[in-house]
Amino acid sequence: MAEFYKIKKKYVLRASIALGIVLVAISLIINALRVNEYKITIAKIRNQKDEYFKESETSPIPNQENFRGLLYFDTEPRYKVSAKLQYIDTLSLIRVLRNDGKLTQYKRFAHATFMLDNISHTVVLLKLLNEEEGNLFLPFTDMTNGKETYRAGRYLDINWKKGQKNLDIDFNLAYNPYCVYNYKYSCPIPPRENFIKAFIQAGEKMAPEQD
Repeated sequence: MAEFYKIKKKYVLRASIALGIVLVAISLIINALRVNEYKITIAKIRNQKDEYFKESETSPIPNQENFRGLLYFDTEPRYKVSAKLQYIDTLSLIRVLRNDGKLTQYKRFAHATFMLDNISHTVVLLKLLNEEEGNLFLPFTDMTNGKETYRAGRYLDINWKKGQKNLDIDFNLAYNPYCVYNYKYSCPIPPRENFIKAFIQAGEKMAPEQD
């Protein structure tokens, strides 16, 4: 009888190990499918933007006939980060300089802290005084500027819901200001406090005209 239970225990252990391996494999497959679906979604967004730049009457591209599409980094899920929000309760205004010398007044709405490559970073999310709820603006600079990306920095538009304590910041959606493509546009210059000491190799690259 002791021998029977010994053999049974052996087979149960083997079955448990086999089940564990199967569950890990299933988890990896599900994760791979999610990543692939995410990359497909980003690709669709980029294709739609290229189409808009190519066809729309309101496109910032001066010579649309020769437009061949924007340049992007490969989509990397690690550049979609979860940020913890710390709301700025008092009215804190910032006058953001634009490339044409004009100033636009924003409200410092919240600090967003996130981890990237095991390093903590904090940026300030801005909001126009008359902006509707749900829209936050993140103009930022990073260590790729002037090399792989536009020297003055890039932008992110972020959806926000009232009372939210955390939100996603997806740098794969980072985009260039319109003044990159057409000098007639007036674009906010990211404030110094939104310099991210990291190589954000995600989103739009330097425009072809800047190469």
